[in-house]
Amino acid sequence: MNKKGFTLIELLAVIVILSSISLVVVASVSSSLARRDKKECEEQVQLAKNAAKIYFSLNGGGSVTIKLLKDENYFSEKSKTSKLNEDARIEFLNDAYKYVDDAGNEIECE
Repeated sequence: MNKKGFTLIELLAVIVILSSISLVVVASVSSSLARRDKKECEEQVQLAKNAAKIYFSLNGGGSVTIKLLKDENYFSEKSKTSKLNEDARIEFLNDAYKYVDDAGNEIECE
């Protein structure tokens, strides 16, 4: 008698192998997404610093909020600044531009 099919052990082995592969893929994809989000945030901060440079050259001063830069159209229509907190500011101190919160603490992209 020749029965065709898989045994329970064979099926369990395949399930274990597939679940192991899926765990590796999910971990890889999630770390890749985290790196992408951080890079996107850093690019948006740099964009805000460049907009602040233009603002400071026209208006003087050492601090400007992201909201003001958006309201006065210092960002182009195509630029995406969704990662930036509108209440945060760009400050110019000691020849450096910093992206800071209300308390003056520098904000890091995560």
